[in-house]
Amino acid sequence: MGNQYTVDGYVFQNASDYERALKEKETIAYLSANTDMANMKDVYKIYKLSVEKKSFQTVFGLVFLEELRKRLLGSETVTEDILEPIPTGRIVMVSKEKSAKSGAEARELNKYKEAYQKAKSGSVIKNFLILVLIVVIGVMLFITSRNQYSIFTYFTNYEENIRNEIVNEYEEWQQQLEEKEKELEERELKLP
Repeated sequence: MGNQYTVDGYVFQNASDYERALKEKETIAYLSANTDMANMKDVYKIYKLSVEKKSFQTVFGLVFLEELRKRLLGSETVTEDILEPIPTGRIVMVSKEKSAKSGAEARELNKYKEAYQKAKSGSVIKNFLILVLIVVIGVMLFITSRNQYSIFTYFTNYEENIRNEIVNEYEEWQQQLEEKEKELEERELKLP
């Protein structure tokens, strides 16, 4: 049964855990290759930083931390009291120092949440105003398109159309005048 999230005989439930395991394996290989494991000061630094930052969370990292712990305790330069316990999973003991830090972190997190909510509400108002402006512009364009001479006809031959209308109007007047003149002439001829 081949699972796509298998590394060295361990099956991971999802892609993120799988990627984390691969990354931890690379980190362990790098640390092992570039650290003098006989120097207990270096081993202690790696152990302490890894535990503080919770750098290792998969089985590979936890086994690596356990090996470092055994090496430190076996050297008799470090006692069990000095070494912090290895954090596993999401359940970790929180010291008073860390709880003070987490309180400050919680306040900062709340500050960012409030800023996000303000930005979100500002975004809603901005989007509403944009929608209103779009509707107003749409109504203006609709009204303009219904007008005979509008922005849409500006680039066409509207001037020529106006001239033709005026010329036609004058021609009608001329025709009416000519008809009136004919009527008057006919009346004059009928008169004694």
